[in-house]
Amino acid sequence: MSSGIKVRRDARERAFAALVETYEGEGRCLALLDEWQAAEPLSPLDVGLATELTLGVARRRITCEWIASRFYKGRWAGVRVEMRVLMALGVYQLCWLERVPDHAAIDQTVKMAKRYGQGTARIVNAVLRKVQAARGEVLARPTEKSTSRSVLLLDQERQLSFSEDIFPAYERKPLQYVETQYGVPPWLAERWHRTHKPAGCFQVCEALIRRPGLSLRANGLRAEPQTLLKALKARDIAASVHEATGAVLCPPGTSAVDVLEIEEGLCQPQDATSQRTLLEAGLRPGMTVVDWCAGIGTKSIQAAELLKNDGLVIASDIDAYKLANIAPACDRHGVEIVETAAADDLAARLNALPQPPDVILVDAPCLNTGVLAKRPEAKFRASQKALVSIEVLQREILQAALDTAGEATRVVYATCSIEAEENAGQVKAVLAANDDWRLEKEVVTLPDVDCDGGYVAVLVRG
Repeated sequence: MSSGIKVRRDARERAFAALVETYEGEGRCLALLDEWQAAEPLSPLDVGLATELTLGVARRRITCEWIASRFYKGRWAGVRVEMRVLMALGVYQLCWLERVPDHAAIDQTVKMAKRYGQGTARIVNAVLRKVQAARGEVLARPTEKSTSRSVLLLDQERQLSFSEDIFPAYERKPLQYVETQYGVPPWLAERWHRTHKPAGCFQVCEALIRRPGLSLRANGLRAEPQTLLKALKARDIAASVHEATGAVLCPPGTSAVDVLEIEEGLCQPQDATSQRTLLEAGLRPGMTVVDWCAGIGTKSIQAAELLKNDGLVIASDIDAYKLANIAPACDRHGVEIVETAAADDLAARLNALPQPPDVILVDAPCLNTGVLAKRPEAKFRASQKALVSIEVLQREILQAALDTAGEATRVVYATCSIEAEENAGQVKAVLAANDDWRLEKEVVTLPDVDCDGGYVAVLVRG
């Protein structure tokens, strides 16, 4: 949708415009903020506030709207998008941002509401002041799980009490409690509660409300995880190493700007679950690897590092802009064996190889339900219709990879989704249609406090 809103040089206005523009899940909030920042720069302080408000509200918008609706006199379903976003912005500042004074949160939101009429401004003011009056203390979350109706779970460490019941009773309406407490669309709440059972559903939802830290992959050509860890700790960045993958995990609030080693090519931002994909592929020096949906080339560079700069990596994508960014990134990382091929040119390039590739990586487009903590707006476009549509595309890409593969080629299929239809369901379907292929291994990862969710499967002939 197009908001038609003039983007002013103000942090709250930027956040408001981005949230309205991506209300239905189309586009990415951060991309809009970056675009507007390039055109009309804000101060670093305002950039930080705009980013916090945009990502925070996108992550918890359903919860913010639910709280506002408890104090709204009228039919909430009829409230226009702009008014919903305004009240969500106000609620988020009142409940989550302790450093923002109440008067600033309310007055600035009401000021923005005046463009839609004095009546709208009065309603927004009344709702926010009722939220302010009912809001209690911010406390540390207890170790035992609670589903109290009067407690808002702010994140994995803090909770906020209210003087009255706000949320549905979990015992009677478990799905509505999950939806409103964690900000999960009804379709996903029902799926996760049914598929992963209550315990798994709560794990996914807790990961959904976390403030993601920065996860790094040490450049295997130049540094080890422990070396990177030592350098970060010397600058008081309390990092740790993910045991299963070697990913270096930085705490929430760590910016890529804080990690000098990124620009120096000693490491690259990449989630631990994403790093695991190629660790399951059995890469060895001398191999030829095709990254079928390379994007900006993060996994292509990782593949080159695992090959020790010995072999060939062909990065392909339909997005020419993304492909153009791969070569500079390779230079920065000291990677010499990655070449790019537009999607339309890939077949010709593969035909020119002396032998079929050893590994084809299909990092398929998906609903992104394993990475919603980082891409919160994606949950608003997740639906049964979207799932059916993406399944068709995934099947086409995976089948094309199998058709391209040689007798000894390993095909690695991966998504950053946790929906079975996109993962094991796809693999089962293509294996049924290609009886000369079999599943060698698969790994399903639900998101948790340290990593995103995702799926990887390795397919081989025989």
